[in-house]
Amino acid sequence: MSMKPETIDILCCPQCKNDLAFAGTSDSSGNSGGTLLCRSCGKEFADTEGYHDFLGDTGLKYSGKREKIVRTLYAKVYTPVNNFLFLFCGGAGNARREVMSRLELKDNYSVLETGMGAGENYLWMKGKAKNLRFYGIDIQKQMMEHCLENIRKWGIQAELFRADATDLPFKNEKFDVVFHLGAINLFPDKRKAIEEMIRVARPGTRIVIADETDKAARLFNVFTGANDKVTPPIDLVPGNMVNKTLEIIWRGYGYLITFTKPANPANFK
Repeated sequence: MSMKPETIDILCCPQCKNDLAFAGTSDSSGNSGGTLLCRSCGKEFADTEGYHDFLGDTGLKYSGKREKIVRTLYAKVYTPVNNFLFLFCGGAGNARREVMSRLELKDNYSVLETGMGAGENYLWMKGKAKNLRFYGIDIQKQMMEHCLENIRKWGIQAELFRADATDLPFKNEKFDVVFHLGAINLFPDKRKAIEEMIRVARPGTRIVIADETDKAARLFNVFTGANDKVTPPIDLVPGNMVNKTLEIIWRGYGYLITFTKPANPANFK
């Protein structure tokens, strides 16, 4: 993976949160590549074809039958399945707009999506503001490859990392926009994922989270059997966050949580 010189300055070891260094070389444009090394704990993170892998041989652990089916199906035929499912919500375009319009995009902003899937949200944001810098993580190798193929086809510059949303490989307060669209219901530790989104967001950043409601989950039960009731994780958002809202969207099939990281550092834990 060829990485921009400034990117190493926002990265950290996902486990100990200390600085990383390259064990590689720079090209004629000053971009760097090669294995990343943690200067503190000594962990190494491999440079793959198009992205750095912070998970290595660690595979995706499924919490149940439903998660395994959903994630496996999405990874193989993500876009057509997504488009079909969103027909119930008024169409994929309208469903995406209902969430993405809540992002506060401005020129020169750095944008992190914690689960970028096939990358369609980067295509939506392209042109909404000038010189946006896109970053994304996903836990599935299939989605990394799918997203890389798409952004190359669309001519979009984005830096991607295979990582866990509950242990983000980014330093504190580095992103102007942080959001997650879909599948947070499947996370075994939603609280930690939300806390990580807050940690890497700059003060004053609005954070946006959206996923399916229990109404939508009941559709999956036809294929996967009964599952736990879906509850929007608004109660997992720390109490010191401001402007917290919970809305039901997608014709009742989705929820939208928004909140703002306080601009005043004194309000942080």
